[in-house]
Amino acid sequence: MGKPLIDLLEYSHEELLGMLLEQQGMTFKFKNIEGQFIHTFCTGQLLSKIGLTSQEVIGRRLKDFLPEDFAVEKEVFYSQAWEGKDEVSYEGELLGVTYLASLRPIKRQGEVVEVIASCVDITERRTSEKELLETKELLESLYESSVDGICIMDTEGNVIRINPAFEKIYGWSEAELLGKPAPMFPAHLGNRPEEICRLLHSDKKLIHLETVRPRKDGENIHVFLTVSPIKAANDDIIALTGIARDISERKKMEDFYRKADKLNAVGQLAAGLAHEIRNPLTSLRGFLQIMQSGQVNKEEYFDIMLSEIDRINSIVNEFLVIAKPYQSKFQKNDLIRILQGVVTLLEAQAALNNIKIMTEVEECFPCVECSEMEIKQVFVNILKNAIEAMPSGGVIRISACVQEGNALIRFIDQGVGISENQFHRLGEPFFTTKEKGTGLGLMMCYKIIGDHKGGINIHSVVHEGTTFDITLPLQE
Repeated sequence: MGKPLIDLLEYSHEELLGMLLEQQGMTFKFKNIEGQFIHTFCTGQLLSKIGLTSQEVIGRRLKDFLPEDFAVEKEVFYSQAWEGKDEVSYEGELLGVTYLASLRPIKRQGEVVEVIASCVDITERRTSEKELLETKELLESLYESSVDGICIMDTEGNVIRINPAFEKIYGWSEAELLGKPAPMFPAHLGNRPEEICRLLHSDKKLIHLETVRPRKDGENIHVFLTVSPIKAANDDIIALTGIARDISERKKMEDFYRKADKLNAVGQLAAGLAHEIRNPLTSLRGFLQIMQSGQVNKEEYFDIMLSEIDRINSIVNEFLVIAKPYQSKFQKNDLIRILQGVVTLLEAQAALNNIKIMTEVEECFPCVECSEMEIKQVFVNILKNAIEAMPSGGVIRISACVQEGNALIRFIDQGVGISENQFHRLGEPFFTTKEKGTGLGLMMCYKIIGDHKGGINIHSVVHEGTTFDITLPLQE
């Protein structure tokens, strides 16, 4: 019985040594021999990571295989463990490897006879902690130095923390707002934090909005607000982050430029109107001076003067249509009926110019929500332009169809065409390619079709003709 038991103990001892040798960390023991801490055992994978072998450690002191200052520092912990202190631990670093050593005294009859230690590699943990700390410091720096106001709230919308920029924008200090509803939300969201959370839980990961909010001193400010969730590992929203940017100055500048654009547009219209009216007025003044001299028969100039007065009246009327505010009355109308009425109206004028108008209409063409008078005005303007662009006669083709959910009315003429360098100016007041035009007619067409949420597309080739496409949205 004795020999098999001895064999079993030897096998167990070898098995234990093998396990210790293969461990990821390191295990070592030491004793105090004549006042010196001598290592009696050392093994494990960590040993090679720090550049040592068992032979270099066993039977030697710390200072025999470590730098002296490092060894002196660690011997303090060795002494504490030898004096009987339980759970002595320290961190060390060799060859870029950080390890944690835990020392535990082994006692017999109350006296420490040996100290056993285990070491684990904590390099990755320390690297992660360092990166986490650096990230935290970076985020804290961005939080504190951000020019945008940042407010962290609980899911009830109460303030947990605000940054200095938030205090500057709204005027309240963190102490005044802590635990109270955040002053950044407009009325329709301020009292419904659960609605905000519901929106953020859906596909809408962020909420963006512009609003006007009061400061502590009562002044209203324009802010651009972004609300985003702070989520736990299980995707539950545990807090909210609100970022507010003061855009009051931007709003003032936008308002300034808007007014400047209006003044610029008014100035252009006024200059154009003055230029268009000045020519016939100059003619009228000249004829009146001639008639005043009594040298000619007055009746000869009456028709010319009346024509010039009519031209002035026409320009003023078109200008008044642009300037006069009115509310369009939209209702379902038959575009084909309106179009045929316009064709009938202008067929005689077209015939006098040796022009034939041909129409092609898709069957079952739907009604369109529009203002009949305005759409009729657009059709008249475009068809008249086509007729006047064809002094040598020809054919004007008009087609109507449904395309991509829109009603498409297309006018194709065989006129003189429009050059590419003039395209970008089409629709400007008083810009025209016709000798006696004012440009106000096409400008009104753009305005009317724009009010109808439609579009005008022009394609033209010089000496070949022009195509006008008018699209108007169809409703279900």
